[in-house]
Amino acid sequence: MKFSLKTSQLSAWVERGVALFCLGTLIPAAFAAAGQVPYLATWWLAVVGGGIIVASLGMMVFSFLGRSLNLWALGYVVLVTVGLITWPWAWQSSSPASSSPWIWMCLGVASICLAVTMGTAWGLGYAIVAGVLFAVIRMTPSGQGAPLLGAVQDMIVLVMNAAVVIVALGVVGNSFKDLDEIEENSRREATAAAIEDALLEERHRLDGIVHDEVMTTLVAAANHPDDQAVAQQAQKAVERLAQAEAPTEARLPVTGDQLTWLVSDVVSTLVPQSRFTSQLEDILVPQPVASTLGMVVREVALNVAKHAQAEKVEVSLTSPAHGAVEITIADDGIGFDPDLVPKRRLGLQVSVVYRMWAIGGHAEIRSAPGEGTVVTLTWTPTEELVATESDATPGRRPRRGMPDIPDLSRPMLVRLVWVLVALQFLLGWTSLDQVTAVWPVFVAQALAAIATAATLWHSEEHPIGVGRASAVVAMLLALTLIVQSVLPQGYWPGYATWHSTVVMVLLVAVLVRGQERIAWAGVVLYALVSAVWAISRGLDVGDTLRVGFGPFSWMLVAQLLQAWLIDMGDRMNTSRRSSAQANKAIAQSFSKMVLRDVWLTQLRAQVGPLLNRIADPDYVLSAEERANCLAQESRLRDAMRAGNLVTELTSDAIEVARGRGVDVRLVDSRGTRLPEDVRTALTRHLGRLLTDSSTKRVVARAAPEGYEDVVTVLAVREDGSSELIGLDASGKASTK
Repeated sequence: MKFSLKTSQLSAWVERGVALFCLGTLIPAAFAAAGQVPYLATWWLAVVGGGIIVASLGMMVFSFLGRSLNLWALGYVVLVTVGLITWPWAWQSSSPASSSPWIWMCLGVASICLAVTMGTAWGLGYAIVAGVLFAVIRMTPSGQGAPLLGAVQDMIVLVMNAAVVIVALGVVGNSFKDLDEIEENSRREATAAAIEDALLEERHRLDGIVHDEVMTTLVAAANHPDDQAVAQQAQKAVERLAQAEAPTEARLPVTGDQLTWLVSDVVSTLVPQSRFTSQLEDILVPQPVASTLGMVVREVALNVAKHAQAEKVEVSLTSPAHGAVEITIADDGIGFDPDLVPKRRLGLQVSVVYRMWAIGGHAEIRSAPGEGTVVTLTWTPTEELVATESDATPGRRPRRGMPDIPDLSRPMLVRLVWVLVALQFLLGWTSLDQVTAVWPVFVAQALAAIATAATLWHSEEHPIGVGRASAVVAMLLALTLIVQSVLPQGYWPGYATWHSTVVMVLLVAVLVRGQERIAWAGVVLYALVSAVWAISRGLDVGDTLRVGFGPFSWMLVAQLLQAWLIDMGDRMNTSRRSSAQANKAIAQSFSKMVLRDVWLTQLRAQVGPLLNRIADPDYVLSAEERANCLAQESRLRDAMRAGNLVTELTSDAIEVARGRGVDVRLVDSRGTRLPEDVRTALTRHLGRLLTDSSTKRVVARAAPEGYEDVVTVLAVREDGSSELIGLDASGKASTK
């Protein structure tokens, strides 16, 4: 059995389990208190006893309502503490009590409540202090006047039982925190993979149009400018691009991860040295807004690349309000005085300020000469738009929880089970004066050790085998009969009944490991055997119920928690499947938006005017325009074959170098995107080599994954000398 939960959901189930156990503790406490109520002060019963009942009921109600239990739990702890401290004064009889104070049953639960609300250290500290205080009270007349050994036994049991539960909760909680982080990383990787797959599909579709329609048209126009068929071919290319640009599906909103990808892709293409931080997670942005943000960010990045002369560029994406987006692009370049920029400057006014205004956003530009530039783009949705987007994505649910709840396969929890069993052995040894024969106790403990080993053996297997689970139950019943055979007549033998806790722990372990029916059969058989023993030994009703209540109550809590967790796991798995389907649909819609509003926008700006002139049958291309056709065809070919190696600025440098007669060849043998450090270093080295007037040939190659040199660049100069540059995964260059 595997569970899928988030850390916050685990906390909710832990709180519900604590509330249930607080309520369940009232049952044995009531039987224990029945003989003590006549001797307790009325005010104490009203304040402490009534308060504990109210707090227990309040925790249960609030846990099922999904409300915080902190105040109720702290109130429970305060009431139990006050009750323990004031017990000697509340005891009204001059005779010693005939049994231990019933409030001891609430002390362990109070320690767990404090650990859940305040932290593990608080819970453990409280258990130790409460254990010591209870031991002191046990030696007073109001506490039955127990001997020192009996008081110390009570203290050890109280502290150790509470400590085991608290440490177990801490181990599971820490494990869930680690798993939560792993799950978040997995979610991000899955989102990125869905985006990459969808974009790759759209890129292939666009490359087909570019190759079959645009590139062939440019080559034909350069070689056959007077052919009328070329004009028809160009018109067809224009129509195909317009057809690809038209939306064919409902535009689903863009997620925070997708907007982060869009911004980082646009900026890194122009400014490879940029660094990104994003805190956009659970937001949805309408596609028209995301598209405009992408175009505005591209314009800002283009200005940085052309004018800023920046070494560092920091890009951050945050959500300052619900559904809002804030993108900040800061560089350490030369800066400028915004007041001196003419209002007619289209780059700033139209491409940045007006575009943000058109979508209801705002652009702020802060700069000063020598101090760099900071551009902040802010968009906040209207309430109506937030409601519309929420209705438009019914399949979007909370992020899925974590796989594989930590269970008995965790070494720490296995060790805790052994510690708890060993503690019961110790209590049995200190109670040997209560039994009629010693050797059966050691035989029973040997059998208990074998049963524990059998329960925890191969704990990574799930579930435990039927035969092994049945054997464990049989051993537990056998050791129960052995211990009961040497217990005294007529009175409760105290910790000589150490075996009941061992039975409780191991039956719960059998339950958790998947054999529910066998575990419950063991509880029923144990309860029957213990009831027969209690009645035959002349014990009262309270002691008879005490014998079987421990294992039964723990089994009930474990069963309910397991049922809740299984139900949560089923719902989380359903949510995971729905989220995966929704994620795929949104990624496909997002990839089409990138195709229309990013790639096609760039393509139109690059070759659109030239194609329109070629499509005009009355227009005669000049020699310069025919040369430009070949240059643009080479540029498109570079982008298709070696997109990893070129940016918009390096493409300009390559085009100029080829115009001077430099032989530039680009080879991309890598299947994944180059690291940003490598892209930054490559842009710098290519720019230096391509602008060197002595360079006659440049060959750049991206190696397949696994090579030490991620990229190699070979430059050959007019005098026959050459320079070979290798770039490793960190962008560090080595010259050979």
